[in-house]
Amino acid sequence: MIIFDGTYRWKIPHSHVRRSFRKNWGMSGDLKIIDLTLAQPDVRHLKQYVVVACEMTPTPMKTSVAETLGRRIFRDFGLTRQNVLWMEYRGPDPDLDVAVFTPVQEGMETHYRIVWRPAHENERKLAESFLIRQN
Repeated sequence: MIIFDGTYRWKIPHSHVRRSFRKNWGMSGDLKIIDLTLAQPDVRHLKQYVVVACEMTPTPMKTSVAETLGRRIFRDFGLTRQNVLWMEYRGPDPDLDVAVFTPVQEGMETHYRIVWRPAHENERKLAESFLIRQN
């Protein structure tokens, strides 16, 4: 079951934006969040959620939706790296890539290094069974 399907936006804080641009959205991405336990309750999944994202920001983000908006998306939807299969359409390549999150301890905080790999056939088919990709 898709629990979010739309444009996820994050406004840049006023202190980081010139006065004339304060009303503009800073970053955005096409985001779909699928809860597999609601969609297929009779199947036990290794990951409860599938996140499929695609960058939409007018100017390019530094790397990916996961690296620029991931922390906010996890917080806003109550997700963790352990219960999410994060997939993105990245760059000009029409194929899905999967994010592999590795925890990195920096002082008292935990950050995540992200390594990308192509989606396996079964992951791609699972995501695409819930999606109609629009270009």
